[in-house]
Amino acid sequence: MPLRKIFSKSSTEYSFKLWVIVGIIISFFSLIAINFLEPLSLLVIVFSAILLLIFIQYPLAGLYAMAFLFPFSNWQFQLQSINVPYVDLVALFLFSAVCIRFVIHFHEKKKFDRRDFLKIFPGIFFAGMFFIACSLSIFNNEFFSEAFKYLLRPLIFFYLMFVVLPVNLLHDKKSLNRILKIFLAVGVAVAIMGFLSLLFASGSWYMHRATPFSFGDFNPLGGNHNAVAEVLIVALPCAMILFLQAGKVKFKGWYVLAMLFMSLILILTFSRSGWLGLLLELLILFFVRYVRQASIYLVSAVVMFLILIPAIFYITVWNQVGWIQVSNSNRLLMTEISLNKFAEHPIIGHGLNTFQKLVGETFVYQIEFGEALDSHGFAQKLLTETGLLGFLTFLAFLFYIFHQYYLAYTASHDAHSRMIILCFIMMLSGITLMELFSTSYFIATMWLPVGVGLAGVRVFKS
Repeated sequence: MPLRKIFSKSSTEYSFKLWVIVGIIISFFSLIAINFLEPLSLLVIVFSAILLLIFIQYPLAGLYAMAFLFPFSNWQFQLQSINVPYVDLVALFLFSAVCIRFVIHFHEKKKFDRRDFLKIFPGIFFAGMFFIACSLSIFNNEFFSEAFKYLLRPLIFFYLMFVVLPVNLLHDKKSLNRILKIFLAVGVAVAIMGFLSLLFASGSWYMHRATPFSFGDFNPLGGNHNAVAEVLIVALPCAMILFLQAGKVKFKGWYVLAMLFMSLILILTFSRSGWLGLLLELLILFFVRYVRQASIYLVSAVVMFLILIPAIFYITVWNQVGWIQVSNSNRLLMTEISLNKFAEHPIIGHGLNTFQKLVGETFVYQIEFGEALDSHGFAQKLLTETGLLGFLTFLAFLFYIFHQYYLAYTASHDAHSRMIILCFIMMLSGITLMELFSTSYFIATMWLPVGVGLAGVRVFKS
């Protein structure tokens, strides 16, 4: 039987034959390899082979697994010198499986032209320009190998794994809604973790905030309160999309409760970037969907409530907390360092993966804050490391993605679909704004929702 038929058929007969062949090969390999490899290494190899074959036959299973794992960057596979988040590991296996499927089925495509290539690699021109700009900046980094590794992962990695894969695997509402339900389930789980951290916190009132909760020594989310806010910023529009598609009142009620709970926990993270992301999502929803139905006085009142009230609370209460003032000073000094370093190499920057090193070499920062941190925001990061070329090409890639969302919104003539696409626009806008002040700008936490959203707007546009 030709290999392509084994992988292209989904009947019980072909699946059974596939797994019989796999079982024989793995058993034969294990009998030989057990004499040369440690049992743990052999187990990892066998499990990897089985996982790869599962993803070859059922690639959507890999994408669902990525959706379950996307915010848990602190949950990592560790073996000797290997240390990688499980979401990245699953993505790598899935990408390999999809490449194998593509090779197997390539001959079935009678014609492969430029349009097919652009469908497989969305925004490849802008992404390619960004990668070229980053490649040029590598030469300003004295540690060339580390800079080149950073180019491959996370930069090229996030595009291939978290943008290309979802766009090529999600083609129908059924699989898309499954991903959205997983995002929502993860969001509720993270909100529960944040609620547990509120319950068990001690100290003054401002110490009772929603942060990643540790189960003993196990903290899969990692990071600080912003890590909780990033997930909820993504999960809230997902809940709204599912609410719009729910047929039964009972299901709609559950989605409403989920949105209320996650919104409350998001507010209780006291994450300033999280508040801004939520505010932007609400403003987009209000101005696009409801502004025409309201009077100018109501619009003004809503805007004042959403902007002025939180701002007054922050200035008069929250900004007086000591460690908030320290955080503000840290960010301001980091911005100043970034601008000074950008002025030294404004075109191609100081080189990839040098921001933390440059901050650590700044005497004032060492005296004030001690250990250097990576950039809290992609603008500082790119301006310092890749200069104007890297920063502007990254903005061009982001603009391309926003434009694709917008085109889908304007092209859809169905009001229901337009509302769903608007929710995807809210999700994209909220998480992008957060990453102007956070550190997840090149990992799955930001880019998997963006890639799923890009696939989603294509589905609902059609």
